[in-house]
Amino acid sequence: MPVNQGLKTLIESTPNFNNQHVQNLIAPVNIGFVTKTRTLVQKTNASTVLTVSQRNDLNATLNIQAHLNLGKVLEDLDLHTTKIYTGALGQARDDNPVSLFLDHVQTVQGFITTIPNLYGYTADSINKGVAGHFGTVSGSVTSAMDTLKEAVVHINSKSESTDTAFQTAAQNLINFLDSLGDSSSFDESTFNSLQSAFQTAANNFDTELKNGDYTVFRTNMINQRKIIVDQIALEVANLGTIDTYNESLASVSIYSALAEDTDVRNLIIQSSQNNTFKSYFENYSNRESQLNPLFTGLADDSAETTAVDEILKLKGLPDVVDFLDLDSVSSKAQRDDRLKTTVSFKGLSTEQIITLACETLKISINNKDVYAKSKSLLANLNNHDRDLVKIQIDANQQIDTLS
Repeated sequence: MPVNQGLKTLIESTPNFNNQHVQNLIAPVNIGFVTKTRTLVQKTNASTVLTVSQRNDLNATLNIQAHLNLGKVLEDLDLHTTKIYTGALGQARDDNPVSLFLDHVQTVQGFITTIPNLYGYTADSINKGVAGHFGTVSGSVTSAMDTLKEAVVHINSKSESTDTAFQTAAQNLINFLDSLGDSSSFDESTFNSLQSAFQTAANNFDTELKNGDYTVFRTNMINQRKIIVDQIALEVANLGTIDTYNESLASVSIYSALAEDTDVRNLIIQSSQNNTFKSYFENYSNRESQLNPLFTGLADDSAETTAVDEILKLKGLPDVVDFLDLDSVSSKAQRDDRLKTTVSFKGLSTEQIITLACETLKISINNKDVYAKSKSLLANLNNHDRDLVKIQIDANQQIDTLS
């Protein structure tokens, strides 16, 4: 049931979804050498003169020290998060892309409910929850971006000569791309020379960052860049197959529901040629008959102990508590499933029955009178009642556990 207060205002307004909050994370990182690399990435992507091969070569050059090519990470993150809201990353459903983001959110919300019911683990545990589909816009990369900002701000503040040389090499490539009028003006030799200079500058800059207090910041750039790159790749994969995955969950839900009907269950058993698939339907009736709500929902040892006590009470156990009542102890021994099918008590006195029961159950009777034997025997019999209940609980839990 929704909260009514504020609902009218919600209905009368529009969400205006956009990635401004991500751009706010990007802005403080986009300084110094990062700005140069981002501009270079943008120019490379926008060029209509570069061939596919030349563009690939240039991208490889920019990635010679991938953690220094943070501009590409920022550009990818900006474009990626924009596409999340337009729905461009998802499997197309209709001609209205504006609605796709909301559709995707609703589908993922379904995953959060359905996956635990079907598989027994959370959607997040297999990266199929909100973070797995929308982590870049819901906070999963915020910490990584903050760490990158700290590193870049520190490095930029030092104005190292290797940093300056790196930025100059990047700017020279930018100027070259800006100067291209058409393919006839492309100078392959100059292009290759500028790339070589960039690679040298990047390697020298990286060598500088391996020294002193730069080491920590360099490591952080490597690690946090990977977090962002991996998160983007995860979301692209998940959103790109979101409908296919949703349909697979729907099929599993349908099959599990079919098992509840005897006739349909038999139809599936007769029709399927996959023994692994059929096993669920073939064992369904027997497993269902063993389910007992009394044994359900026991999460820990203390809960089980309490449940055992409650179930024993419902069964009227312990039915004998006084070991001095020899006749009652003797009668309980004769009802015990371990004894009634293995020994005969016919014609024996109460004391003889107690002694034979102790011997059969390997209960020590040395130097014990009949009352001491009765006490040990009764404790064993009552503990066995508890063990039987525990076995029933374990069996029930196994049936009620997804596998």
